[in-house]
Amino acid sequence: LASKLPPLLRFALRSALTDLRFGWQSRQASGDIVVVAIDAPSIEKIGIWPWPRRLHAELLRRLESADVTDVVFDVDFSTPSDAASDQAFVEALKAAGGSVVLPAFKQPATDAGNATAVHINRPVNQFGDHSWTAVVNVAIERDGLVRRYPFGDTFDGEFHPSMGAVLAGQYAAKNPPFLIDFSVRTASIPVVSYVDVLRGDDTALNRLKGKKVIIGGTALELGDRFSVPNGGVVSGPILQTLAAESILQNRTLRWTSDVMALAGVCIIALIMMFSWRRLSAGVRVIVLVGMAAATEAIAILVQTKLPLVFDTSLLLTAIAVYMAAIALDEIDFRDLLGRIAENRFQRIAMSLGDGLVCTDSNHRITVWNPGAVAIFGHQPAEMIGRPLDSICAASVKGAPGSISTFEAARARSQQPGGVVMEFDGLRSNGEVFPVEACFSGWQGTDGFQYGAIL
Repeated sequence: LASKLPPLLRFALRSALTDLRFGWQSRQASGDIVVVAIDAPSIEKIGIWPWPRRLHAELLRRLESADVTDVVFDVDFSTPSDAASDQAFVEALKAAGGSVVLPAFKQPATDAGNATAVHINRPVNQFGDHSWTAVVNVAIERDGLVRRYPFGDTFDGEFHPSMGAVLAGQYAAKNPPFLIDFSVRTASIPVVSYVDVLRGDDTALNRLKGKKVIIGGTALELGDRFSVPNGGVVSGPILQTLAAESILQNRTLRWTSDVMALAGVCIIALIMMFSWRRLSAGVRVIVLVGMAAATEAIAILVQTKLPLVFDTSLLLTAIAVYMAAIALDEIDFRDLLGRIAENRFQRIAMSLGDGLVCTDSNHRITVWNPGAVAIFGHQPAEMIGRPLDSICAASVKGAPGSISTFEAARARSQQPGGVVMEFDGLRSNGEVFPVEACFSGWQGTDGFQYGAIL
């Protein structure tokens, strides 16, 4: 059953467990990558948006003076702007010796006839001729979160590395996508304000010396935001930096094989088969809870020490299924259904206009409904537990034959439709009156029972 989980349910469970482990772990960023943030203070102080590209040109000169090792822009350069500003940026790119990286990305094309068509946004030629290109696309999972990150993508038959891989300096076309290690705390990633670098602030420039730099928007109004596990929302440059940190710290996480999970499920099945009738339900539950705790503890340890994510979704589902089976095994369903039917019968009996009296197998009254109260004048508390014969005047007065009449009726009560008879009843005030009764019998939860509609 666990191995046949619907893909969406398994994805949700597996992702939730992995995300929780990220929340329980904490890693520091290496500090080798610094984000130069186009933040709200920078936009406010410069006073216009979008910025002329001569500002980026000036920023490049400031970064060169700070001896940064790599410069990556997470800013769209796919369309021309003011010619003078664009030329200033070209000159800055030339001065940097072609070491600057600019972004490229795929987006849905506007071709109405082809829903799957994509358009590739690249830097305009005058920028692309003097820079490198890196891919900034990331995949959004079915739950709207970003978890996976590619080493690159192929545009028109040519492989382009991703921005995070460029920042880490480790990329190859054959490397498959990996899970970003979100245990790296975003607060530990160094961030300096764009405007501080632009005006040559010594503190900001000193923080950049010998570092790799990614420049991009972090201000909310720029909209470059991504939802990540555990309720986090990060900007594009921060996400690219987290991916680069995962590569730098050898934390390119990958799921373990399903074979391991299925082997674990088989072990759990064998343990349960061996212990099912040998151990009490409580002991089996304790064993299963211990196995679940141990499994998750091992998964956390593996994820902490190795770039592996141990998929425990199948194992934990199997454990939950076995615990449910233990609970169901402990429930006497026949007794439960019988008691449900008994309760329904009681409600029906209490609503009947006719008198209804029921007895147990020893012929002692168990049901005395309001109709019986109206006929005989006795309250239920007076009659429950008394012999059925006590409603018969002849029996109370010791007249011969009354008992044998009732016994004959009981003996014939199991016939289809029961048996109808008449006898003299006795009211609570001593009045004797004729009664017509239909006797029947049935197998109840507490043994054979009899009833009479009066």
